[in-house]
Amino acid sequence: MVAAMEVNNTILIRKSVHFFTGCLVFALTYFLDRDILLVLYIAGALFSFLTFNYQKLYSLHKTKDSSLGTLFYPLGVISSFLILYNQPLFWFRTAIMVLTLSDIAAWWAGRIKNNNLNFRVLHDKKSLFGVIAYAIITLIIFRFYLPPVYAGNLPFLLLALFISISLESISSRGSDNLTIPLGLSVFFRILENQIREEFLAPDTLLFITGILLLFAAGSILLFKWNLLSRTGSLSAGLLGVYFVSLPGFIWIFPVLFFFITSALLTKLNSRLLKGSIASSGRNVWQVMANIIWALLSSVMFLISQNEIFIYFFIVLVAAVTADTWASEVGPLVNKRCLSVADLKMHPSGTTGGVSAGGTFAALAGSASVSVISMYLFFGEPHIRMTTILAISGFLACFADSFLGAFAEEKFLKWKLLTQNKHRFSPNDLVNILGSVTAPLFFLLLYHIAL
Repeated sequence: MVAAMEVNNTILIRKSVHFFTGCLVFALTYFLDRDILLVLYIAGALFSFLTFNYQKLYSLHKTKDSSLGTLFYPLGVISSFLILYNQPLFWFRTAIMVLTLSDIAAWWAGRIKNNNLNFRVLHDKKSLFGVIAYAIITLIIFRFYLPPVYAGNLPFLLLALFISISLESISSRGSDNLTIPLGLSVFFRILENQIREEFLAPDTLLFITGILLLFAAGSILLFKWNLLSRTGSLSAGLLGVYFVSLPGFIWIFPVLFFFITSALLTKLNSRLLKGSIASSGRNVWQVMANIIWALLSSVMFLISQNEIFIYFFIVLVAAVTADTWASEVGPLVNKRCLSVADLKMHPSGTTGGVSAGGTFAALAGSASVSVISMYLFFGEPHIRMTTILAISGFLACFADSFLGAFAEEKFLKWKLLTQNKHRFSPNDLVNILGSVTAPLFFLLLYHIAL
């Protein structure tokens, strides 16, 4: 009982400090220049980091739930301020008020027990009452602090509210102190950089909101169907939001084709080979291992506008599609496979194994992505370029097999990585190294074809 009271007192102290610090950060924006504010915010961050393990300030920093909120908080304030440094101050003030008031409202409402439905996105439990309280206070803040062009635009308010709730819901161990101000600041900065009249059109905002809700629902279904873990489904949803909002819709379709077909094949494999192959949801590391290079290619295209990065993007998605199709179809068609390590037959599914069914599936997967992408990006098949892309993705799949056969076990022996399913594994590293060969094969074949 005494221990429980001590924990409650510690939480109350931290929440009080959270509230008054937020009010101070907010109030100072009315009296001090931006340069002075930045110095003060950095000084506050240094104080928080340097005193984190200071015993006399234990109740300020730590609770039984191992929260790192007092470390995330100054990072959230500073990152928000820097992102919005040259923007109108009402954006920064709004982000800080949501962090200060809405977050506390969610915590308070979450302590109401009767009929308070709990759910979990990542590690921390969230509550229905908490989400409702957070949404109400956030909406009031938007209406009060934002100019009429935003505060009076209902579709904009709904979109901003959805983003804000999502940023709080995906947090864990106090990371909402970072995700809320950082995420809102990025959203506000993107808004400022767009042509406001076009972006604030009700049809545009409702369409974007609908897309975000669709991705959220898709992420939940992928988790419920055990195709992706919590972290995997969240990362897939965020990837979808990135591709739609920055590179554009064309870029999302090859990625969706990869994810959907891979999920269907995984599900089919799991049902037809009951007990033979353990099926578990792919985690964030597995998702990112498959898509990281394609993601970087899209970023490089946004920066440089160089067409070569479109081809890199296509061939990288083709490579991971080929590899996944081969891994899932091979065991369904062939009971045994040829190991490239010792050139002997082994049970299907062996790391580094090659089978006729898997090889055909790999070629089909790479060719499908290449054909679809060429139509999407260039409006025509362009037989020679499509063939180069398809073969390059196919060859990268074999590079993955060779790496799996000769390097995966060495990663374990060298204790570089573990087989823990929740962590970055040797197979994830093999996928990353194998898929990055796809652009190299593409450049080689392209110059040979010329």
